[in-house]
Amino acid sequence: MEAENQIRELRTVSGVEIRASTSGEEKKTIGGYALRYNQETKIIDWLGDEFLEEFAQGAFDESIQSRTVKALWNHDSSRPLGSTKNATLRFIDDIEGLNYDVDLPENTWGADVYQSVLRGDVDGSSFGFITKEEKWSVIDYEGKKIAKRTITRAELTEVSPCTFPAYDSSEIKVRSFETLKEERNRPNKEKLEIERLRTQILMNL
Repeated sequence: MEAENQIRELRTVSGVEIRASTSGEEKKTIGGYALRYNQETKIIDWLGDEFLEEFAQGAFDESIQSRTVKALWNHDSSRPLGSTKNATLRFIDDIEGLNYDVDLPENTWGADVYQSVLRGDVDGSSFGFITKEEKWSVIDYEGKKIAKRTITRAELTEVSPCTFPAYDSSEIKVRSFETLKEERNRPNKEKLEIERLRTQILMNL
């Protein structure tokens, strides 16, 4: 589904922490897992349909090596926290998931993020991505047939410590308002094609 693959998506999972509690002129570093590989997440899309989603191990490897990725505060591009371009954002080679460190800037929002994470007010991490390759299947889940989307290759756009990561890693019931607006604003032709493919999947359940 080429049209759908161009839509920037956001996901929220638990996992941000102080990596090194520092003082003076030393770096203040936070980090965690933006996602964990091969873990099924329940998605409810804008039409109310449910499906499972998981990321294959290494889905972002090509993207991380070939493009600049930013760390943002709450997905806000006006409040950058780090960048792979200058190594203030670093991804850790980890077979369990997408694990990262970010050295916070010495400015107001960098200090705010550090204190919020230190206090435990912010304890989650999320990420934005564009799907490049995926495969669909139908599996048994909680006593019923359900479609499953496995993302095998994706372009990572950003990672973000975020205020509201309160969705369990096995279930996401709300997608970002930004994504919802993008989906609703797609041309009718694209919507019809997505609906046709969705109907085809559901008919095979």
